[in-house]
Amino acid sequence: MSLGVQEPVAAKPTPFSTRGIYFHDGFTAEPKHHAPLYWDFAMWQKQIRWLHACGINAIEFATMLEFNRIPSTDLERRKIQDRLRLLDFAHSLEMQFGYLLTNTVLSTVPPNEEPSHQLKNRAVNYCPRIPGNFEKTIANPLFYMETYRHADFFEEFAADWGGCDCGKCGVPEFLRYVRVLAERLTHLNPKATLYADTWCISYWRKEPMAQGWKGVFDHEIEGSREVIAALPNLPRNVGIALPCHHLYRPLAFTEYGGKAKTPVFPLPKDIQQVKQAARPSLAWSHFVMDDDAFRPLQWGIVHSEVRYIQNLLQTLQKTGIERVIGNLYLPLLQIANTFAFGRLTANPNENPEHILTDFARLVVQKEDVSDLAQLLIWVENHSYWQQQQPLDARVPDIPNDLNHTKATAIAQHLRPKPNPDLPLPIAPVDWLTDLRRTLERMKTFPNVSL
Repeated sequence: MSLGVQEPVAAKPTPFSTRGIYFHDGFTAEPKHHAPLYWDFAMWQKQIRWLHACGINAIEFATMLEFNRIPSTDLERRKIQDRLRLLDFAHSLEMQFGYLLTNTVLSTVPPNEEPSHQLKNRAVNYCPRIPGNFEKTIANPLFYMETYRHADFFEEFAADWGGCDCGKCGVPEFLRYVRVLAERLTHLNPKATLYADTWCISYWRKEPMAQGWKGVFDHEIEGSREVIAALPNLPRNVGIALPCHHLYRPLAFTEYGGKAKTPVFPLPKDIQQVKQAARPSLAWSHFVMDDDAFRPLQWGIVHSEVRYIQNLLQTLQKTGIERVIGNLYLPLLQIANTFAFGRLTANPNENPEHILTDFARLVVQKEDVSDLAQLLIWVENHSYWQQQQPLDARVPDIPNDLNHTKATAIAQHLRPKPNPDLPLPIAPVDWLTDLRRTLERMKTFPNVSL
């Protein structure tokens, strides 16, 4: 029997209490089956069942730009009915359902015409200071709040879409929307939370891009802290959602001249101030799991950013944030990142290489698991997300001796697993086809050794 000093037991990691996915379903894609814009209820149900299997416990939807009006077509009404069924389905799996609300923006699509995808940009903002405009614009989010009254939480989105750059509007005008929506929610669903989401709150000022993106990010810190300071005087069901750009986003790091020069926000003291007001805080992080059509190099391909998802989640935990929502644009392509997000929100200290290996076991036959894991590590080490990062923001690569030619050769012989252990939303054979197409696209990435 050993008489030595007993080794201390490592503390068990604390999972995030909200581990959510936000669906951005406003873009088209090729092939079209990848775009949630066109999904039916059965496809959405398959996707949510997969998220549940990954350990995700919350989903969130929004009314996309062209659809941002009181519904007037069969397409709009069908989408709402599908989502109401998905709300019930999520609750049957003990998952939360959330909905993102807007403020000053309304669709300009003619009432008898079906809305389309977001790149058409058919919408306009209304200054709420002009008589009649506040009433005109608040009617829209109120309609969607009442429609999804059984949701567990809502977010009132500051901007990108929405906001006002008239020069007189500011955070108080944004908070006017928050107050009205929160008061109505108190009566509709007293158990639900409304998060004031400060994403692009800089757009509530004159010429928000006057100092470029750096100015936008600077003013986002100012605006977010103004909302934090206002929390004690807002209705009791209001919390705050923060974009956290300064903790993870390549665009922010680059605008400031590197990660070391980028101001850190939120700080632990910011989240402590939220807690002192007895309000919940939520990290509404975006782009690290998937990206939008405005960055065409990585639009419509398979991603792997497990190390960066981990880095973000570890940083968020250090601030004291306990709730996080990641984003998906084309979910069938990003099943690897989704699997990793579920694992890392449960334990941010898990080994990324082990996660990728476990994911590979879902997709390919036993003899090919190691090959797929190594291929995904190569994709991970050469992701466009990483290549956008300034050097001092890059997470160390996972050791891997592949180049593009070797990775492509490996991809050709991978054999799909006929019966995956989890309910994948896409057949392994189809996902492997997308992976091979991705490798071809990655030839165009900078610094990819062929």
